[in-house]
Amino acid sequence: MPRTRASLLALTLAVLTATNAHAQSDRAAAFDKLFDQLDSERLNPATPEAAKAEIARLRALVPPGDRRRELLYESTECFQPPEDVRASLAYAQQGVAAAKALDDAEVESRFQLCEASVQEMLGEVQTSLQQYTRGIELARRSEHPALVGDGMVLRGNLYSYLGRHAEALIDFTTAQHLYDSSRQAERSEGNLQNIAVAYRRMGETEKAREYLERSREIAKRHDDWPSLAVVAVQMGFLYQDIGRPDLALPQFEEGVRIARQRLDTSLVAGTQLALASSQVELGRYAQALATVQTSKAGFASVGDVGDAGMLAVIEARARAGLGQNDQALALYAGAEKILQADQNDRYLEMMYPHRAALYERTGNAAAALADYKRYLALREKRLAARSEQRTLMLRQQTDAAQRDFENQRLRTEKSMREQDVQALLKARRWQRIAIGLGIALITVLGVLVGRQIVRTRKLRLLASTDELTGVANRRRIELIGADAVAQSRADERPLCVIAFDIDGFKAINDAHGHLVGDQVIARVAETCQHTLRQFDEIGRMGGEEFVVLLPDTTIDAASQVAERLRANVEALDFRDAAADLRVTISVGVTPLAPRDAGLADLIARADQALYQAKAAGRNCVRTT
Repeated sequence: MPRTRASLLALTLAVLTATNAHAQSDRAAAFDKLFDQLDSERLNPATPEAAKAEIARLRALVPPGDRRRELLYESTECFQPPEDVRASLAYAQQGVAAAKALDDAEVESRFQLCEASVQEMLGEVQTSLQQYTRGIELARRSEHPALVGDGMVLRGNLYSYLGRHAEALIDFTTAQHLYDSSRQAERSEGNLQNIAVAYRRMGETEKAREYLERSREIAKRHDDWPSLAVVAVQMGFLYQDIGRPDLALPQFEEGVRIARQRLDTSLVAGTQLALASSQVELGRYAQALATVQTSKAGFASVGDVGDAGMLAVIEARARAGLGQNDQALALYAGAEKILQADQNDRYLEMMYPHRAALYERTGNAAAALADYKRYLALREKRLAARSEQRTLMLRQQTDAAQRDFENQRLRTEKSMREQDVQALLKARRWQRIAIGLGIALITVLGVLVGRQIVRTRKLRLLASTDELTGVANRRRIELIGADAVAQSRADERPLCVIAFDIDGFKAINDAHGHLVGDQVIARVAETCQHTLRQFDEIGRMGGEEFVVLLPDTTIDAASQVAERLRANVEALDFRDAAADLRVTISVGVTPLAPRDAGLADLIARADQALYQAKAAGRNCVRTT
């Protein structure tokens, strides 16, 4: 009888153990499913309260004693909008330490990226950049491509804030490739607005608008309110960039409306900051000041100081507009310290002209001059950086293409080796020798063909490039222009042509010699090429005459481009060539018209506008 009872007890314990193990397994599977949905953004809670409910549900599914899943839950909690930024930093640092103890690279990467984002809120920009890079390295080590992409998106946003737009675009496009290759549709769609912001800040307005519109349509389909708010704000900034604060204002108001109804305090504060910038541009200083104060209170409520510099700049402009000059100057001084500490030249360049104007109004001419000099120095630095960033972006794209080619080559070689092994197992010796000879012959032919292709491309480049300036020569620009006219008509898209020449060039040659004249032509061409967008084309028609093709560009936008060309040439410093030398250009602009037979008609009409600019006193832009 005791033996029977013992057997029954053992059987009961076995059944209970098996049941408990099965329940644990089910719970772990449910946790993994929900975590994957939250991590990949397939769940999109409509309100902050709904998001908190999903996080609470994830916590309830953590299996008892499962330390890794517990940390995964905590890493998700870490990325929620903080109520106290300092507390969030400590939480993230504790998570990093716990993940290191567990020796889990993926979990450590998640906490490291969270810590970096909190450091960014606290204004520790350089520390944040280093930690984002560390988080990306950990994600690579864990072989988690989507997590690598997440890190690059976070770092790219910080690069973009700092004005390092090419590096930002490289991170965003690399992340996009990772998302697409790992079939992360939600991440890929959400990243479109990041790419749009990078293009906007690089001056590529139409590309930015295209990406923002795509992002808006996707967000509408998914009721993605945070993305809709971001798109509205970025559309507002886009209109501000092209000098239309009146069109920017309703976009910012829409962003604030969405944020107030659907989003958390920090996001509301961010949209209000954007709205205040538009109100200042429109001269609504009292409204702007009230909006800034509300935004400042929202950021302060969660301890977020990441936008403290821009808050101070906008408040200073509003107070200056209201005549509160001393308060405005104090705010400008505080903003300058913050932005210099962040190494944020982009916002400093925006600030200095406004403070200089205030100094002028208050009779401090020396301080005003100093600020204008700072502005000009930062502007020159930005123009130089733009060229470097374009070069960096092209180099990165080339390197990426080479890596893709090399990876494809390695995959092909691996596949061929596996096929060769199978063939070697079945084929006779003469077949193996024939295959080897065939591969060698193909390789030699490929090398020869490749060299010939490279040589041919070099010859074509020399034949189509102006030797002095490096831009397209007359023949090349006419070929490109003919294609542009045909493409514009086929797609029913606008096309504009700019014609310009250097004012008084014969006098420059006569006074300073042909060597200086050649320097003037070369530097004017280089400056104009750097000013243009990446899809625009510039060519030298002969002497000091140039033509610019602006595809997919309206006459209003083309006039703005022409004005930038004129202003940037006027700003050139030729004192190293001749002490008293000042160079300007006269510019004519015209759009493609239905009556135009081809490019020659556009150039002729642009020349007419150019002659009008000459007649109007030179160094100006005219359209026809």
